[in-house]
Amino acid sequence: MKAKAVIEVVVVFVLIWLILALVGLSPLGDWERQITGRFNFIEYTLIIAITLLVLVISRKNLASYGISFRNLRHHLDIAVTAFLPVALGYLPIAFIGNNHKQWWGSLIMTGVNIAVLFFLGWMLRRKPTRNESGIFVGALLLITVSNLTQRAPLDNPLSGFIYYIFFVGFGEELLFRGYIQSRLNEAWGRPFRFFGVPWGWGLVITSVIFGLMHVVNIGSLVNGNWRLEPWWGLWTFFGGLVSGFVREKTGSIVAPSILHGLPQAISTAFGF
Repeated sequence: MKAKAVIEVVVVFVLIWLILALVGLSPLGDWERQITGRFNFIEYTLIIAITLLVLVISRKNLASYGISFRNLRHHLDIAVTAFLPVALGYLPIAFIGNNHKQWWGSLIMTGVNIAVLFFLGWMLRRKPTRNESGIFVGALLLITVSNLTQRAPLDNPLSGFIYYIFFVGFGEELLFRGYIQSRLNEAWGRPFRFFGVPWGWGLVITSVIFGLMHVVNIGSLVNGNWRLEPWWGLWTFFGGLVSGFVREKTGSIVAPSILHGLPQAISTAFGF
């Protein structure tokens, strides 16, 4: 059962990424890049559509796979409470730039994500209550750093905001923490606890696959300068642990999707 679950999620993951590579290398991909620049709306739409199709065909209970808006207030409380530490976890990228793909930048980001994971575990031990200052302070930090780094703003920051919130954040969390992590949890169970939150090997394996996505780096393949990015994969593995922990805490992908997409959306909208 465990081997079957791993094979299943790997096959789905590889199939999705092959389709994305084919789309990116096709005339449709060329047209998309001419229209939207670096935003892969078509590819992320396919991630969402194929993942949902797999869940429907296999007759999965969507709520058990984290796709539910029940107890929405609780999920929003978690997202708001956790936003500040998660936003702080993104700040080093503002200063190290593309060096987050180099060994020293990766080690910095790895350390930051480990610290965020433990801090979140400590913060979320109790049932959080909504505190708007958490998201306000986090957003203010991202905006301030964006201005300090003096990056050139995007031609259309609104497109970037929508892209990271509704496509990147939701799309990747639906696939990884929704489908893959939930499917592996069915096979491996959740026998361990981290700050009182049950988890299992599904969380770890999902984070490994999430890291491998960045190692393979299809975006560079489409742009004609493909190379493996192992150091990028290292720290995104730990970033996957953060998102996976929040998914286990809430039983839903709502909070992980917000925490994944909103910091990037805010920083992108202000030229980060």
